[in-house]
Amino acid sequence: MRALPALCLAASLAAAEPVLRPVLDDDFGGDVLDPKVWTIETGKRRDSLNSPKAVDVQDGVLRITTWTEADGTTYCGFVTTRRKFSLKQGKAEARCRFSVQPGTQIAFWSQSPTYGKSGTAAGAAADGVEMDILETTGLKNGGYQSALHWGPYKHPTEKKSSSTQQPAPVGGEWHDYGVEWDDSGYRFSFDGKVVWTDAKCPGSKAPQFLLLTSESNIKGWNGERPKEGYGLKAASRNTFEVDRVRAWTR
Repeated sequence: MRALPALCLAASLAAAEPVLRPVLDDDFGGDVLDPKVWTIETGKRRDSLNSPKAVDVQDGVLRITTWTEADGTTYCGFVTTRRKFSLKQGKAEARCRFSVQPGTQIAFWSQSPTYGKSGTAAGAAADGVEMDILETTGLKNGGYQSALHWGPYKHPTEKKSSSTQQPAPVGGEWHDYGVEWDDSGYRFSFDGKVVWTDAKCPGSKAPQFLLLTSESNIKGWNGERPKEGYGLKAASRNTFEVDRVRAWTR
């Protein structure tokens, strides 16, 4: 058999590799979220209320402020692409910075509407996976973790998790946090460099939507909320800022 010339062989190999196609690039221009992409979800979650009161778009930045009203109500922001935008394998990335106090957790993550549907961890490729790309609390002192969850949440043996800790105090600076996934597994990145890989979790083939969120407990794994709360919105130091969100599909 005649060998292919080097240039032809290279072109053939390149053509066989999966191509990432950009499908989302939101730099939060204007003063409102794009309603075709994002929804601000509302209602009680944990010991707080998800509300548009916690969400602002200004000067090209989405800002989620976790704060406490004079009546003791703590407001959080839950911004998602649920039922509007999703990926079936690809890559998602957000440029963020944060300042988080005890009792609060913030996250850039991905979820599937059919998560856990099969009732088994082995069915996660079809069911979808919870991908916590950036997750942190006030106890991490500016560090963060990335995590994967698959299988039904409440099943004692089928619920599976995998995670890594990134303890460097990076929260006060702008950085890019991302994940790319396919059949072979997951590659989590920080400023474009892969910092964690996982091949144990099945590569999700389900539609995965994106979330930018804050949540708050009176007391929980994310620490204990100050008794006086976080202060009014203008005074709160409990913030999650997002400069840009990008996504690619295969």
